[in-house]
Amino acid sequence: MKYILMILLLVTVTISCKKEVITTPNVTTKISQDSMVKTIHEKWKFTVVVNNPTISSKLNNWEDWRNYVNELTITPSASKANLIRRANALVEKTAVLKSNIPELYNKPETKARLTLLETHVQNLDMQLELVPLNSKEIILLLANIQKSTNSLINQFNEFEVKLKIPKEVGEDKLIQPIDTIKRATLNALPTE
Repeated sequence: MKYILMILLLVTVTISCKKEVITTPNVTTKISQDSMVKTIHEKWKFTVVVNNPTISSKLNNWEDWRNYVNELTITPSASKANLIRRANALVEKTAVLKSNIPELYNKPETKARLTLLETHVQNLDMQLELVPLNSKEIILLLANIQKSTNSLINQFNEFEVKLKIPKEVGEDKLIQPIDTIKRATLNALPTE
């Protein structure tokens, strides 16, 4: 009887200790998740600066760009749900950007930069959905979104600079695609 009581007591102590060990990491995880969310919230600071007034006026007329910038620059509240909501809204705003690009900026260079920006925003949205947040990866994505936005503005500035370069006489004729069949002479074609 004595041994049975000792075994029951030992089993009870073992089970109760295991329950404590299981619940302790959840509390630690919750605290670390909250600190990661606060860290991400502190790093969620975006600035969109356009120094060129002609670019600024063209971008102000581009409604999709204005919506993207407004969504980007407003800092969300310091909760995971608000960060996820903001990332989802950014995904929607960046997806629309490619559909209505101003004529001067509607070039492959712009589309490539917009695609890169869209990829960074989608990755941010995906990273925020993961249960153990990877704050280093998210902070890197926030920096990449800022770099991509700045890269777009720099590309717009380059388009404006190229537009101001005067063309030389006859340059338009050289730029036109050459149709080799129309320009070929009959004597140049091989005869059989």
